[in-house]
Amino acid sequence: MNNKKGTAIKEIRKTRGVSQQTLGTLIGSQSTVSRIENNKTEPTDHTVLLLCNTLNISFEEYFNTVFGKKKIIYRY
Repeated sequence: MNNKKGTAIKEIRKTRGVSQQTLGTLIGSQSTVSRIENNKTEPTDHTVLLLCNTLNISFEEYFNTVFGKKKIIYRY
């Protein structure tokens, strides 16, 4: 599992000043948030959508944080 996923979510959550309990209430449960942040489970696509909406970040920001910004190479 990519350990950056849980770490990224935790950092964004803390930056936004949102507790695990509050985020858990909005996406399912606090224990789900804890398991994701501690890299014990992968967030589903639906959970990523909920996290992005709740933390007010775009998918692009989330994926750039997790995987790094990729340079697009155009081939002609």
